[in-house]
Amino acid sequence: MKVYIPKLSKILIVVFLLIMISCSTIDYMNNGNNHLKPNRSGNEISLFTYNIKAIYDKKEGQIDSLMGYITKEKFDFVLFQELFDESTRDEIIDKSDTSFYSTIISRVDYNSFPEFIFQDAGLYMMASYPRIDLSEIEFGEDVKNSNGIVHMILEKEISKTNDYLANKSVMGSLFAINDTTRLFLFSTHVQAIGTREHKQFQMKQIYSFIDTTVTKVVKSRFVNSSENLIVILAGDFNSNAYSLESFRAMQNILGNPRDLHMEFNGNKQEYTWRFRSNSRPRRFDYILAYDSLSTNTFKKVAATYINTKDVKDDQNNSISDHKALKANIRLNK
Repeated sequence: MKVYIPKLSKILIVVFLLIMISCSTIDYMNNGNNHLKPNRSGNEISLFTYNIKAIYDKKEGQIDSLMGYITKEKFDFVLFQELFDESTRDEIIDKSDTSFYSTIISRVDYNSFPEFIFQDAGLYMMASYPRIDLSEIEFGEDVKNSNGIVHMILEKEISKTNDYLANKSVMGSLFAINDTTRLFLFSTHVQAIGTREHKQFQMKQIYSFIDTTVTKVVKSRFVNSSENLIVILAGDFNSNAYSLESFRAMQNILGNPRDLHMEFNGNKQEYTWRFRSNSRPRRFDYILAYDSLSTNTFKKVAATYINTKDVKDDQNNSISDHKALKANIRLNK
């Protein structure tokens, strides 16, 4: 006897199965270059964060210009957001100096419903310092742990543009800076178009994620003291640093990290995103440092240099609608 299942019911069953088998993955490469190496000043690290706007393939020569610049500068840590295009990602990996970058975290993937639309989170990270594998730590149900790298998808809000289709996320990885000092580096991208309330809700998710993962790591064997741990959050928050109300709300929600750009530059304003040539400058991109979270006090850092960088191709065209932030960060003894 055959059982008739209406078409709508079949669809619902498929959706249910997709939800039940949802999973996530991290694509990363360990280049075998895991020895600790001294940096340029002996007590500094350099960091470059950039919304690359690679929703589709970049124009010819643009990735050559970007990776040529990164290879020349030799940033210790490089973070990209909006790296969705597969061919662009492959080209970046192919042109990366793997003799310098021991770790490349190329993709945060969400193979589930409804995240399968733009399932890639667009986050990319590479580092010259060795990554510490966190696979053995249980972080709880809300934190994904893929190959020892932690991440979480941020809840979406339907908006008037296709921006909400992309899986805005937060990702973190632990690195060994020297024999005792560890860096927990987080990268994120908050939804661009939508209500202020929803952006703030995503920031609450980011704070909870960082607080949970850092607390677990401090209690692990990988960190001998929270005062030997540096905690940095960087990326595109789609919240203007030069709107005092928005900035203070963001800081408060995130647990009051220090904005290294504002701390170093004072009243000097630099934009990282401009909607129109005659619009007021906006800085949506940040490098934030935590001095403490909950009951943990961390190793304090300070910027010795931090400014924007407009990465251009050989035709003098900007390769993104964002400017990058680049910084040298002193590790206090």
